[in-house]
Amino acid sequence: MSFSSRVKAELATLPLSGRCCVTAELGAMIFGASVMTLMGNRQIRLSFRAQSAAVVKRVLRLFNAAGPAAARPRLLLREQVAGRRQYLLQLSPEDSRRLLREQGMLRADGGGTERFSAPRRVMRRNCCRRAYLRGSFLACGYLSDPRRRYRAEWLYQDQARALRLRRVLGHVGLLATVGARRGGAVVTVSGGDQVAELLKLIGASLSVLSMENSRAEKSLTGSANRAVNCDQANLGRQLEAAQAQVAFIESLSRSRGLSSLPRALEAMARLRLSRPDASLEELGALLEPPVSKSGVQHRMRALKRLAEEQDG
Repeated sequence: MSFSSRVKAELATLPLSGRCCVTAELGAMIFGASVMTLMGNRQIRLSFRAQSAAVVKRVLRLFNAAGPAAARPRLLLREQVAGRRQYLLQLSPEDSRRLLREQGMLRADGGGTERFSAPRRVMRRNCCRRAYLRGSFLACGYLSDPRRRYRAEWLYQDQARALRLRRVLGHVGLLATVGARRGGAVVTVSGGDQVAELLKLIGASLSVLSMENSRAEKSLTGSANRAVNCDQANLGRQLEAAQAQVAFIESLSRSRGLSSLPRALEAMARLRLSRPDASLEELGALLEPPVSKSGVQHRMRALKRLAEEQDG
């Protein structure tokens, strides 16, 4: 099961809050996962689509909490590409109209014709905004695997619905962007802190812990990789420097012989030739008496100057 599916499964089991939050969450479901079918005599049938049985059960719980039903909802199962399933929960025309009116989504214009519009009441209270975000994520949201990146997305049919969600996200302190995708509009929230805050707001406490564990593992892995890369880079530079030292010491040996050097430089040169892979600290510890790293560097610079003068 993907991380996004686990989050939805957790959200679907949360207890229902007050009537205002039920209205807000159900309104977000209607906005993000519903299909409205026009029937004869100006009848409207409202259906909810989902690929998760848990989400369909959540919609049914919200619908039952919103008021008495005129008829029992009908559940359909459709097989899709690659063995995926899509659940369709159909409401009766009477329940569809009642629900849309209670949500404030069906309003009469001046000519007596009812038109569909966005709900307004969900913007008034913070608890309702959180419920709206929860419903919108259950309806059309997606979360990337936090082991790879931190990103939450909602895919809507049109830009008006996407802009509404962005406003709600802004009211709770989350920065979102709106773009186009596959003929629709996508709302995106990026960044580990923002995604973690989103999960907290919608009530996915267990998923927050799972994500924070992934963030900690990524941080430790990144630190370990950086340390390994740094050690490898340092080792590479050390070997290159040692090879260069061996080269000018051999040049000096061929041109004048190491025996002609001062005793300290001769000992340094012969030790480097015998230990071409040793670090400067290791070379200094092998000398008699031992010499510090800076002392070894000083002798190496003196040997290099003599080799350059000899070549010149």
